[in-house]
Amino acid sequence: MTDHYVEDERSVVMVDESVLGLSPIATTILEAVPDGSTVTLQAVTEHVVRTFGPPDDPNSAEDLTRQQVWDLAAHKVLLVVGDELSFSERRAGELAGEERSEGVTALRSALRHLRAGTAGTWVLPERVGPTSLVAAARAHHVVPSIAANLDRLALPRQASSELEAMAGRQRAGAKQLAADLVVVSDALAAERIPVLAFKGVTLAAQAYGDFAIRGAGDLDVLVPPQDVDRAHGVLNEAGWTPAPGFPIPGHSWAWRHHLQTGNELTLIGPRSNVDLHWHLVPMRGAFPDFDALWRRRTIVSVDGHPIPTLSPYDALAHSSGHAARDRWRWLRSLLDVHVLASDPNTWHGADRPLRPEQLLSIGLAVTEFGMPSAAPPIVHLAMQRVDPGLRRRVLHEQDGTTPQHQPLSVPGINFVRRLRELDPTPSSIAEARRLLSESLLPSRFTTHELSPHAIVAVPRVLGNRAAEVVSRLSDRQDSGRDR
Repeated sequence: MTDHYVEDERSVVMVDESVLGLSPIATTILEAVPDGSTVTLQAVTEHVVRTFGPPDDPNSAEDLTRQQVWDLAAHKVLLVVGDELSFSERRAGELAGEERSEGVTALRSALRHLRAGTAGTWVLPERVGPTSLVAAARAHHVVPSIAANLDRLALPRQASSELEAMAGRQRAGAKQLAADLVVVSDALAAERIPVLAFKGVTLAAQAYGDFAIRGAGDLDVLVPPQDVDRAHGVLNEAGWTPAPGFPIPGHSWAWRHHLQTGNELTLIGPRSNVDLHWHLVPMRGAFPDFDALWRRRTIVSVDGHPIPTLSPYDALAHSSGHAARDRWRWLRSLLDVHVLASDPNTWHGADRPLRPEQLLSIGLAVTEFGMPSAAPPIVHLAMQRVDPGLRRRVLHEQDGTTPQHQPLSVPGINFVRRLRELDPTPSSIAEARRLLSESLLPSRFTTHELSPHAIVAVPRVLGNRAAEVVSRLSDRQDSGRDR
């Protein structure tokens, strides 16, 4: 907001060269928030009530004020700090199971309407409250996608305003990520380290043509395995420091073990985190090596900056596998798959068959959002792989999901799942050994082991690992008895 004029209880503001006329209540709210200050919702509400008196029953002064604040935030007149004003976020945990399910079902329907590109406006069903829909959009990480298409969705004013304001905050975060990605890319390029960015703002730019449409998260970059040590040092110098739970480069057994069994580590920066990968996924045989991915790379524009990333077909394969590893809990993941699979250019680069779990992701995506026009035969076959039992399980998980990743409570479950995905080839024996070593000796237990000798470090790590497994199993048994 650059200018603010008040006359006869009304006011006019100028935001981004646009002129907005404000109501008396909105004007009063601005009076309660002096320039450069932070004011609580309670204080703003009290000021409005003192000016206009309490609202008629059953209206709530706080809820009505909150709605006005969201309207002002959506138009960039006010900035919402924290989540205090988010009615849907505050109430999401209070929603009953049926309300949550109806909100997710409505969200699926809205997304299907948007992907179909059909004429007309999608209308929120009467039985679904705006709180349920906004909570579902937030849980499934599609707030910016919904907010960008409000002209095609008939939503209550509360939902539209809150979605716009939340999307504005997420877009601001994505813009900061895009700026940090340029720093990361330039720093590595200056040292002649080839790097491919993927997921996050890069995938958003590649699939949707809008780097901020998937919201904000972390930065994921892939470098050649032989350059991990150097890349780690370059990012340290650029301002990103090692995260707890990972060994640092050096001559220790712990570092060698992590390079041999893992595929990524995290570095923490003042505004963003970087996940530094030397293999695209934990299953080494699931994707071509870095050199092949680099030869097939494409360049996308992320907020006006050219960034190397995966080819469209590799991005589809990776997004499909990533969605499967998350058990298809988030609609955004399936939306990514659907968008990539719907682009004919994606299939021009097909150089290898998709894996079974990747095909299931494509099948679920087209089941939810519709069969793309001119889809290749493999997409139709993928849809046939989705049996009713799998779809019911996926829908059930989506109804109860949360925005955050929940850690698996059963020790070793990741090892078992990855073992099932192994191809029956001679190389799978070596892959199984690597997966077993990673499961028995996870990196978080090796961080403080500085010895270069496995014979010294491994017994200590195994002892700590065994103690943790026993503790977690004991906690599960105690929890079961309490229920």
